[in-house]
Amino acid sequence: AALPEVLQEPTALWFERLEEQQGPVVLPGDIQAQLVRLVACSEFAAGVVLRDWEWFVAHSLSLAEPPDRSTVQAFVDDIATSDLDVDAVKTCIRRFRHRWMLQLLWREIGGQALVEETLEQASALADGLLDAAARYGTRLLRARFGVVRDVAGEPVSLVILGMGKLGGYELNFSSDIDLVFVYPGGGDSDGGKSVSAQEYFTRLSRYVVALLDEITADGFAFRVDTRLRPFGASGPPVTSFAALESYLVR
Repeated sequence: AALPEVLQEPTALWFERLEEQQGPVVLPGDIQAQLVRLVACSEFAAGVVLRDWEWFVAHSLSLAEPPDRSTVQAFVDDIATSDLDVDAVKTCIRRFRHRWMLQLLWREIGGQALVEETLEQASALADGLLDAAARYGTRLLRARFGVVRDVAGEPVSLVILGMGKLGGYELNFSSDIDLVFVYPGGGDSDGGKSVSAQEYFTRLSRYVVALLDEITADGFAFRVDTRLRPFGASGPPVTSFAALESYLVR
């Protein structure tokens, strides 16, 4: 009854759906009141709670606390060494993202977080999931193509530049992430099947985009925009350091 009238009916219908799925729901009074506000304010959060009810109940008392950044790094390390297939990894990434965003919304709607904290936490999540996607994709490529090395024989890695709001650590709940993929150089890969550095890192960039951007049954993690790269959509997906420098000083 404390909600604006326009929100009362859809919120009540959501709780009816919850009871149809879970039976009678008993939550502490403050959690119940906060859940009402959350459902009224965010269709996304309401959907996450319905799909992930057991997790929500298990963590409801700690949602008011700031998200623990160490859990992002632990998740990244798990994905980087995972033997799961690509579709399963997409599921893991999206569910982790949805839970993190739900906690940010819980704190934001409850007045427990400053805007600056919310933007920073959303940006930290994107950083972590990019790392997870890149490391997982690298493992897949290494098994088939080996590693790209420089003239000294040292491994060469992809560099992902976060532009726009990600670059400023100011992502909001609906922000795209603007990325530019670059690599230092290097020759062909040293695996059983050898490919050029350009092809190798182009394949890796596509893994990263697919793992985060493709829509699955669990939605997406982040929409990815790569059009800020040299020559925009008509340019190659990845660029060497030398080519990027030449483009920027033109």
